[in-house]
Amino acid sequence: MYHFIVNPVSRSGKGLKLWQQQIEPELKTQNIEYSVEFSKERGDVTNIVAKISSAAKNESNCIILILGGDGTVNDAVQGIKDFENTTLAYIPTGSSNDFARDLKLPKSVKKNLRRILSAKAPVLMDVGQVETERGTRRFAVSSGLGFDGAVCQKSVHSILKKRLNKIGLGKLTYLGIALNQIINAPKVDAEITFADGKKINAKNLLFFAAMVHKYEGGGFKFCPKADAYDGELDFICAANKTVPGILLALPTAFFGFHSIFKGIDIYRFKTAEIKTSIPLWLHTDGEVGYKAQYLNFSQVDEKLKFIL
Repeated sequence: MYHFIVNPVSRSGKGLKLWQQQIEPELKTQNIEYSVEFSKERGDVTNIVAKISSAAKNESNCIILILGGDGTVNDAVQGIKDFENTTLAYIPTGSSNDFARDLKLPKSVKKNLRRILSAKAPVLMDVGQVETERGTRRFAVSSGLGFDGAVCQKSVHSILKKRLNKIGLGKLTYLGIALNQIINAPKVDAEITFADGKKINAKNLLFFAAMVHKYEGGGFKFCPKADAYDGELDFICAANKTVPGILLALPTAFFGFHSIFKGIDIYRFKTAEIKTSIPLWLHTDGEVGYKAQYLNFSQVDEKLKFIL
């Protein structure tokens, strides 16, 4: 049984049209058994997934297929109650789609649907989690504090982003906000302790991120060697950088070459504890809820069953 969850406002309101014009007709043509629910506000996808996942033991093959962007994927992994009996599938219809980028999913909605319907078995994928003084939240792609969290927070409220998304240029929003955040970044220090005892004292921190996949922020290849199946997280820390140095290094991150610059370091780890001198914006898969100062990054014990 395929349970579709559609974010109708993804891709600037085209999510609903993609369902009505491309996906539903294909399902009917192939006589596929399915159910569909539409999210209306933040939290809906999590609640719908939780409801379906809680009943997953009663189905021989429970597949939840979501249509949306990275934020929709993030909401979905929050709601999984039974990792053993729930399989997730995904058709990207968002504006950044770093999850789909790393998995090299087709851009065509119909190709993605046919790929899913013809799949033999799911792969087992890592899921990260971040614990803060405000609670615990999972992430499918990445979670970061500082510069990248602030960019996500500002972009959510950007009127310009909404306008540019309509003409397929939404990524330009991130660039403009990123430049502003680099120039006006607060002075922050951080203490980072990894599971093996290694400690880092980062001065003049720009940001750090724990990553399951290679990309975040609409195509920045921050952790080029991240492997979503190896049971570990990759960690990037950017500190002790001047504004000109950051501006020089940032464009190279699209190609994964940024670690050649002093002050940008990448690590692989099981768990990491972090304390910053002041609270900073925290994001999980681009979704921002609050500022945090004390964090613990780790892997979720269970693997995500995912149709690739």
